[in-house]
Amino acid sequence: MCNGLLNPAQYREPQALADEHALIFARTWNFVGLLFEQEAGQHRGVKLGATSLIIQCDKQGRPRAFLNVCSHRHAQLCEQGVHRGPIRCPYHSWTYDREGIPAGIPQPQAFPEVIADKSAHRLKEFACETVGQFIFVRLSTDGPSLRDYLGPEYDFLLHASAGMNGLIDEFRQDVHANWKAVIENSLEGYHVPAVHNQTFMKVEGMERGHQAPVDTVQHPLHSSIDHPAAADWLVTFERKIAPKIGSWAWRFPHYTHHLIFPNLTVTSFLGYSFHIQRFEPSAVGITTVHSRTVSVGFTGQSPVGAKMVEQIYAESKSFTERVFAEDAAICRAVQQGLECAERPAVIGNGIEDRVLHFQRAYQRCMNPTSPPPPT
Repeated sequence: MCNGLLNPAQYREPQALADEHALIFARTWNFVGLLFEQEAGQHRGVKLGATSLIIQCDKQGRPRAFLNVCSHRHAQLCEQGVHRGPIRCPYHSWTYDREGIPAGIPQPQAFPEVIADKSAHRLKEFACETVGQFIFVRLSTDGPSLRDYLGPEYDFLLHASAGMNGLIDEFRQDVHANWKAVIENSLEGYHVPAVHNQTFMKVEGMERGHQAPVDTVQHPLHSSIDHPAAADWLVTFERKIAPKIGSWAWRFPHYTHHLIFPNLTVTSFLGYSFHIQRFEPSAVGITTVHSRTVSVGFTGQSPVGAKMVEQIYAESKSFTERVFAEDAAICRAVQQGLECAERPAVIGNGIEDRVLHFQRAYQRCMNPTSPPPPT
């Protein structure tokens, strides 16, 4: 047992969130979307910390990230979400091409300098890189490459992307709690018997032994957990189900949950689908969660197996929504307690190690010139 590293005020004070925008979200690589979502002729509005962005692919199919502000008179170019057609300002109808350069200007004779050098008036652009299907943006002009930032998570995201072929489910919903409280809730299973006794506690195939989960917390920012499938359940699955549903790109015998700091979690059981959540701090006490469940492709699947996978995905959708509702309710209760809490939290040894690891990562980013906190 140890005391938490964060003061309750850091979960409730507006200044704390402003500092996080400057020191965390503006300096780290942030997940913003999936490559297969970026269809040609579309653009997507995304909020990254306090900054509004537009993500679109250029002519080579490479995603680019632009500031969501018109070069003319500073109107926001689009709302969050997917938009068809070129980027068009709602104020004076300036349009922009795939490289963020003004391509259409009504009454161009009034803007001779712009017409003479359109590239000088392109939208402000930010660093944008991909690993497999995952698109990341860094607002800071300086910093590590995405590969260096992710460390071992780079290969995880690359493997996870291999068989992805579409969305099973997607929703955006506000959770009335600070973004750190929402993420911390996702990092430990200690709350499962109390909060998820009608969902996670009834899932078939999960090993229930106390020592079953294996934490990985060696990276200074990111962490993961592997929870093996029950051996007897796995034998039955291999004998009765696997031959029917076929093969998929990356198969593993466990449930896994990965946090890519600061705003992305990826979970999967056996690798036949992936649950991807992006956490957006909309206000100091509100976190907008963008949840996606992604399907993978199968080979050697029988007609019966196709029906089985369809049923598995339908049950997964219902399960995800029920678990989310349970987590949203308990996170709101946590935030209500944080509003009047006076002391740091108490963190359990072994069962809440990833919460402590997250708080260390947070402190590292908020105090980049300070020595790391003691282990």
